[in-house]
Amino acid sequence: MRFRPWILLRTALLTLVLAFVAVPMAVVLWTSVQPDTYPAFPPSGLSLRWWESALTREWLLPMALSAEIALGSAACALVVGTAAAYALSRGPVRGRAALEGFLASPLLLPEIVISLSVVQLISMLSARGFIGPVLLVVTHALIGIPFVLRTVGVSLLGVNPLWERAARDLGASPWRTFTTVTLPLMRSGMFAGALFAFIVSFNNVELSLFLTSRDATTLPIQLLQYMEFQYSPTLACVAVTSVVGICVIAGVASRFVRLTEFIHGGTK
Repeated sequence: MRFRPWILLRTALLTLVLAFVAVPMAVVLWTSVQPDTYPAFPPSGLSLRWWESALTREWLLPMALSAEIALGSAACALVVGTAAAYALSRGPVRGRAALEGFLASPLLLPEIVISLSVVQLISMLSARGFIGPVLLVVTHALIGIPFVLRTVGVSLLGVNPLWERAARDLGASPWRTFTTVTLPLMRSGMFAGALFAFIVSFNNVELSLFLTSRDATTLPIQLLQYMEFQYSPTLACVAVTSVVGICVIAGVASRFVRLTEFIHGGTK
């Protein structure tokens, strides 16, 4: 067999990338099941003592609040992003690039700047009472819209407009054409965008930093505040719980929706 150096290089790079992703998670998992406050190598044994404090109201309530905010922001981003992607795909060409750039602009700005801007706006309107979960949902939806816009836009590239025209020629109304022809073909892109928006919202720190209230703290902010004053492997247990939850959601969605189909426009 002829030796190909580029194959060896590609394999080495892929291994390094996978190790870069997997090794930190392996360290976090190991930290959550060892008995010492400060992990040492070789490990002195296995223990679940830290999980007792992780699975308490102190952590479960912020985790539930983060999930609720992520679900709400993902739903808002899904509606706005899908409508925008469909309008841009089937609408006039003039101004399309400018509108796409405007909708994608939240990804270009530092999230801490967006958070400070929202706080300044709330202060100018004398509406500090709105700071809390509702405002977090709206703000997180801003950074979720670009993900939905991109994934749904890619799905619509694989939807031939002639299929929609054929349905209308056969007597289907515009709404029936959309729900029976277009929507099923871009469903995978919608779910992929919503999943990205959910993950970004659930793990967000910068936007939530100035928009959480004393009675409503998200999980990332709770972790940050805890780490400011002390360290405990309990943090590793909480991190493992949230990561496993997100992986389960992604796995179930991939099983029933086939998220990668949006790359092919839902045709494969």
